Amino acid sequence: MSSHKFSKKQLDVLKEIGNICAGNASVALTQILFKKIELQIPKVKIISMSEVSQAFKDVSPIICIQMEILGALHGSALLIFEQECAYTIMELLVGKTGDRTKLVTQIGISSLKEIGNIVISSYLSTLSSLSRLPVFPSCPQFSDGLATTVIKNVFGGVLNADAYLILIETVFTEQVTAVSGTFFIAIDSDSMRLILDACEKNIPS
Repeated sequence: MSSHKFSKKQLDVLKEIGNICAGNASVALTQILFKKIELQIPKVKIISMSEVSQAFKDVSPIICIQMEILGALHGSALLIFEQECAYTIMELLVGKTGDRTKLVTQIGISSLKEIGNIVISSYLSTLSSLSRLPVFPSCPQFSDGLATTVIKNVFGGVLNADAYLILIETVFTEQVTAVSGTFFIAIDSDSMRLILDACEKNIPS
């Protein structure tokens, strides 16, 4: 089901959640990195599972952080970076190395997990507060590889015609360094209805 099947108010609710998340996450990232970090969310879109492959067409290998959505909702959240962008983020966190591939160590992976944890937890915390639904994340998991393979493995539990993806494109900016990532939340249709119904009741028009 494409975004045009949802009302403008429903999409506005999801965009508002995303905007609040961006503010919370940028503050947390600034505190961790001791650098001024801005996290912008330029667009929010709801897409069907069949449209996922189109979102990643011709994309190079990726690095991603995934967290299960627990509580009142059923689904998965995934923060995806193209490989070079992930290396840039890890350099901001642990410092530059001569060989960027050496960043993929336990320390480098842990630092990227923390970024994913901040962004995803901020989103789910905001969603829970606005919807008044009990929603919380699992521990973050790291994975890498081709986008199609990663998506299939991570979203396998909800990969069916009855599931939706909330697609949020995020941009992290640190002075002159800009890296982009794609933030997905995949949830089943029952969870989507719960979110929209609850938010429409609790958020003023």
